Amino acid sequence: MAVANTPGLDLDHSCWPENTEGLTLDFGPFETVHRWTRMPECDEFVGARRSKHTVVAYKDAIYVFGGDNGHTMLNDLLIFNIKDKSWGRAFTTGSPPAQRYHHSAVVHEGSMFVFGGYTGDIHSNSNLTNKNDLFEYNFDKCQWLEWRFEGRKPVARAAHGAAVYGCKLWIFAGYDGNARLNDMWTVSLSETPFWEKVNQKGHIPPTCCNFALAVARDSMFVFSGQSGAKITNNLFQFRFNQNEWTRISTEHILHGAPPPPEKRYGHTVVAFDRNLYVFGGATGQTLPNDLHCFDLDSQTWSVIYPSSNSQVPTGRLFHAASVVGDAMYIFGGTVDNIVRSGEMYRFQFSRYPKCTLHEDYGKLLKNQQFCDLIFMVGKDNVEIKAHISVVAARSSWLEEKIRNAKEQRSQEDIQSTEPITIYLPDADHIALQMVLSYIYTDRILPTQDGQEHNSNEVILMMMDVYRLSIKFQMGRLEQLCIQYLESCINHKNVLVALHNAAKLSLDSIKEYCLKFIVKESNCNQIVNSMEFESLDKPLMVEIIRRKLSPPHSVRILPEPLQDQVM
Repeated sequence: MAVANTPGLDLDHSCWPENTEGLTLDFGPFETVHRWTRMPECDEFVGARRSKHTVVAYKDAIYVFGGDNGHTMLNDLLIFNIKDKSWGRAFTTGSPPAQRYHHSAVVHEGSMFVFGGYTGDIHSNSNLTNKNDLFEYNFDKCQWLEWRFEGRKPVARAAHGAAVYGCKLWIFAGYDGNARLNDMWTVSLSETPFWEKVNQKGHIPPTCCNFALAVARDSMFVFSGQSGAKITNNLFQFRFNQNEWTRISTEHILHGAPPPPEKRYGHTVVAFDRNLYVFGGATGQTLPNDLHCFDLDSQTWSVIYPSSNSQVPTGRLFHAASVVGDAMYIFGGTVDNIVRSGEMYRFQFSRYPKCTLHEDYGKLLKNQQFCDLIFMVGKDNVEIKAHISVVAARSSWLEEKIRNAKEQRSQEDIQSTEPITIYLPDADHIALQMVLSYIYTDRILPTQDGQEHNSNEVILMMMDVYRLSIKFQMGRLEQLCIQYLESCINHKNVLVALHNAAKLSLDSIKEYCLKFIVKESNCNQIVNSMEFESLDKPLMVEIIRRKLSPPHSVRILPEPLQDQVM
């Protein structure tokens, strides 16, 4: 009988049965979550330090193919054994792919598939050639095999993305040597192979290269990358079964989560459990080494801070990453201008059950169970139910109103089990429902089905939410409303926003609108619009005066709404 020696665990050996054959108690090994650990580095005599290579995982091993060492391109195949933490050269037969970098590699069943990339002399742009060939490496046979195709094929490319889904290889975007691409092709890996161009639908990403992608939940997720002269931090989702793209926008959701990672290229994305993890890349002049996480359930970004005993890798780009078990392995990359790395790092994921606290509170509000508070809203006294303990904990203003109502009942010696009632005659009932949603769930989704987050209707509603946040003394919600409104204001809606901000005495929003209008790049287009002709005369005068002599920004809080408490 084998028993793991666990500190603090006292086992009484006299209680064990004499025949214990086959009984095993094993508690290890234990790993600290969110811990970075540096693995043994790949020695030069085994394989060169490199970047722009690929990494895939198969069983208990990491396979590294190709890339460049700063002098020449590579086509060797390295293997890192996870269990004994050792490096070696993989045994191969057959003709391997030509030396290359910025190719792609994926695993399907017992094989690795390598597509495309650059070949040639890395010091001579005129000698670089894009490829559209497809090679298979069978792990059990240790054999390379080139696939041959008839008919049309994807244009040769590098710095593209590749994924496997439904026994098919999917190729997306990249660079063909002259222009960036955003086309998609697929080929079956189990039937008679032929390339087929995918008819993409929805919000298709712009032409891009040097992005990163991961597959999760029957979808391919593409994050950031180079698009023309721009670097973006957009996250797109492609649903394989519908061939449809969606841009995942988080700025239209009001919550306290951090913003998306900074724009970057040459980074990695991997999927584990319900999360996507983004590491490294270049953000202009810097190489960050923070780890970002996108929760697919809550649609929120967060930064994963390493454990105290971590060996955190330095920032890098054009490295490669893969997941084995419950850990992410990162190898190589460019770490200092032209310096290539031969380092391997391991990051231990956490797999905590999803926290449902906010969802549970949201259900409590939606089902209106055990309500002891009623809001009578607007001139029509629309009734909205809530819970004293939740509301009072989130708003000091409402807590005071509830306390006063209870004291009034006590003074009048009214023994009532009826809910406390608060009247808000000047409030909008939809806006109050949004505020309550924030109180219970810590987030607001301003748009309904089919609504654009920057439409006039949504902006006007969020102004009402902003008024209530000020009235209820909810500073965090107030700031989130300001951020939301400022991010939504554009040439088409700024005059409507200005008119209503002035009408509702929302001076901080009014000030932002005025600054937006008189900005040199915006003013002519807005002033020459049809909407400007119908703008209130005092606002017209203020815009003209602001354009001639911009005043300093002064923030004035709006007049409080009328309220009654019973």
